[in-house]
Amino acid sequence: MKSLQKGGVQEMLIIAMPMVMSMSFDTFLVFINRMFLSKLGSDYMNAALTGGLMEMVTITFFNGVISYTTAMVAQNLGAQKISRCSLVLVQAIIIAICSYPLALALMPIAHLFLNSFSVSAQQSVLQIKYYDILLYGSIITMTRHALACFFIGLGRTRVVMSATLTGLVTTLFLSYCFTFGKFGFPELDIGGAPLAIIAGNFAALCVLLAKFFGKEYRKTYSSNKCWRFSKRISATLIKKGLPSGAEIFLNMLAFQAMILTFDSQGLIAATATSIMFSWDMVAYVPLIGLEIGATSIVGKYVGARDFASANRSIYSGMKIGMIYSALIILLFVGMPSILANVFAPHSPGHEWEEARNLAVSMIRLAAVYVSVATFIVVYAGALRGAGDTLAAMFITSGQHWVLVIVVWTFFNFFKMEVITTWGITVMLYTIFPLFLYLRWKGGKWRAAWSSASRPANQEI
Repeated sequence: MKSLQKGGVQEMLIIAMPMVMSMSFDTFLVFINRMFLSKLGSDYMNAALTGGLMEMVTITFFNGVISYTTAMVAQNLGAQKISRCSLVLVQAIIIAICSYPLALALMPIAHLFLNSFSVSAQQSVLQIKYYDILLYGSIITMTRHALACFFIGLGRTRVVMSATLTGLVTTLFLSYCFTFGKFGFPELDIGGAPLAIIAGNFAALCVLLAKFFGKEYRKTYSSNKCWRFSKRISATLIKKGLPSGAEIFLNMLAFQAMILTFDSQGLIAATATSIMFSWDMVAYVPLIGLEIGATSIVGKYVGARDFASANRSIYSGMKIGMIYSALIILLFVGMPSILANVFAPHSPGHEWEEARNLAVSMIRLAAVYVSVATFIVVYAGALRGAGDTLAAMFITSGQHWVLVIVVWTFFNFFKMEVITTWGITVMLYTIFPLFLYLRWKGGKWRAAWSSASRPANQEI
């Protein structure tokens, strides 16, 4: 049987596609939740978007630190230090457990942030309720994330996909039952959707734990003998993961601020923005699976000092991402009205028609945004896999906050219309991939790995 080309398209597909599908499942789950809630009214849908994103913002710093588990596991795997892979996971779980009370302590600050934007009174109440319930279940989310990062680092992305599919089915069933009071379940409207998400995360966590403690992983990775604290590995995970955590936190906070700034322009703008960003996330989040694949494969080859294969992995990721982006562009340009109508309430009125028309124009413009997203996710993932997390943080976070400032300025000083502001925002976004490309080509990440080999007992 012919062996795979190192860093080739086939290897990238094997690693990344299950993650792309896994991320697609998660996005589909959130999307369906919003669609269910949109039938109750636009404020419910808008609250699910902003409340859900606020919960992500609150825990995303901790999840970002935990995310470096992928790169560390991949690097140890590439360096043939197999026994340390499970030990890295244990440190990530310890970090997740310690992060939970810190996340809960941030709840009052999150409430202040949500209430600092001029959204409707009903949306304000609903989004805080949605956020609070999700945050109480975040310990499950963070622990599941740690285990998923471990399997991704090993290249066992199918395990993650299976767990995600289990969580998806669980969440969709319970979300439908809780939102509309079906099959004997209580009707909980806005409160039912986050409870369903927590239940789905727990189901996925159980699948991952069962696999980790299975015979294969006990034998190969000593999963039953790794439960101890390692100061050195924890310190490395935190040191390398902090930039990633800060990056994701700042990015998500900026994304949340941008959405709430659009929402502050009135109910029509808020509804159109929720529709557009719901579809935008359907298109963009699967690309994060490609980014994770790039981090895993580049991390493996960088750990093995095979820089040619690391570079080849990037080009393979670009080829896959561009094909995917082309399909999304056709969808956004060719049928935006159909996409917008998915969120029509049971009793649409004049305001809904205006919001729908605005959403159609915003979706078409988002096709440009998606077309350059592949460049960003692949090069950012490669930099993280190579350990250059600080540069990735400054570049990606900087671009998001520049856009927030632009949107806020256009609305508050120049009094621009929503569609004009969105168009300028999309055009500015196309510039940012260049900075990530130049950082990778600059090769500063290579210098650290080209130095003398580490002693055999030194931990990565």
